[in-house]
Amino acid sequence: MGQGGRMPHPSYDKIVERCREIALYQSTASLLRWDQETFLPRRGQAYRAEQCAFFGGKVHRLFVAEEVGGWIADCEDAGLEPGGVEAANLRDWRWSYDRSTKLPAEFVEEAERARALAMPAWAEARAKSEFGLFRPHLEKVVEINRRKAELLGYGEEPYDALLESYERGATTAGVAELFGRLKPQLVEIGQAAARRSEAVPGDLLHGDYPEGAQRAFNREVAEAIGFDFEGGRIDTTAHPFCSGLAPGDTRLTTRYESGDFSSSFYGVLHEAGHGLYEQGLPEEHYGTPAGSSVSLGIHESQSRLWENHVGRQAAFWEHWFPRAAHHFDALRDRSADDLAAAAARSQPSFIRVEADEATYDLHVILRFEIERALIGGELEVADLPAYWNTKFREFFGLEVKRDAEGCLQDIHWSMGALGYFPTYTLGNLGAAQLFATACCERPEIPAELASGQYATLLGWLREKVHRHGSQMLPQDLIEAATGAPLSADAHLEHLRGRYL
Repeated sequence: MGQGGRMPHPSYDKIVERCREIALYQSTASLLRWDQETFLPRRGQAYRAEQCAFFGGKVHRLFVAEEVGGWIADCEDAGLEPGGVEAANLRDWRWSYDRSTKLPAEFVEEAERARALAMPAWAEARAKSEFGLFRPHLEKVVEINRRKAELLGYGEEPYDALLESYERGATTAGVAELFGRLKPQLVEIGQAAARRSEAVPGDLLHGDYPEGAQRAFNREVAEAIGFDFEGGRIDTTAHPFCSGLAPGDTRLTTRYESGDFSSSFYGVLHEAGHGLYEQGLPEEHYGTPAGSSVSLGIHESQSRLWENHVGRQAAFWEHWFPRAAHHFDALRDRSADDLAAAAARSQPSFIRVEADEATYDLHVILRFEIERALIGGELEVADLPAYWNTKFREFFGLEVKRDAEGCLQDIHWSMGALGYFPTYTLGNLGAAQLFATACCERPEIPAELASGQYATLLGWLREKVHRHGSQMLPQDLIEAATGAPLSADAHLEHLRGRYL
């Protein structure tokens, strides 16, 4: 029996069966990709690329098969009840099918193979700070994404097709207009935040933080906010990420710096936010849109909410300082106020994932502008380092000395994920709007957070966001949860409250 109280059409059951078969392949491919970024020996990279290409092609062929199109058409003709899970799944299947059938299976395999080879090349290039090691791979990735945009089709410019893959309903023009309005306000806030932070030493928390102690503290906090370690784990990689591999299997990763525990800590808090979303999706709908995250913007709203609106509050460190001092001898002569001051300290910096809240969105806008130029053909890969460095000087007033601190710092382009970066700022807007609404509807939340109790906030997010999967489009989900369309108001209010 369907969610709307009616028996699904027989063709609907066939699509579900096919999609659950696809999910088995996808989860296996995701495990291979997770292994590639954590434990795969270097000599195994070439064959791993072939494995990834195989699974990518297999999944694509299963979904774009002619019979799947027929089943979708049958369900559309049957008129599934509006508002139910079946209708929501059908809407997404139609959208995905129409896009996927524009891509030849051989193209999908080529893209997966290029991605799998580009990622280890990026890791080596970043470690050595040598762009030339990554350049031929990035040229291939960009060329593939340009072709992908042409195959998919677009409204006003090629970047539209890629952005739509990560944030349904978003357009390049809309994002550009939003970022254009945000940028001067962010610059103003960032300058004021830097002035306010001048009294906070940059090395306030520098010391010796053994990796084992960092692992223990990170796990303790992640478990406290609700991450289920019976269904997840934390490992080490070159760039932090979260993989929801399958029901009961959500993997987080981070990287460690021995002189500063906050890098790995906030990385884990961020990825745990992603993990909580994955663990909160309705398992009974796994393999269908109703059991899948709706967009990367919504996904990032969850990670940025826990990282910033929870983890960077002074009250958070008032509660957690004794446990941090227990794990780290370097903090024995520090205080909760020191940790809170360090968490709120702002200054222009090179690395996006370690940027403070006041400057973070400028890193995203920079990447959006560069990606748009790359896909539009105004910028070629060979010119990327110099172009990046010039733009970075314009945005932050800093001179990039090493590619590892510049155009090589993020893993996304090696993954072929051009169009992803704007979702980080969309996530920041969503995080602020959701958190403000949660605290308004459940006024006990701030006091509970201050005492290390997170169940009410997590429960609110489970109810308003996680359980819906992709039953609503991203913009509809935000409006249903908060009572208003997504806007920058709550985010800017949050930043001004923290820094001005």
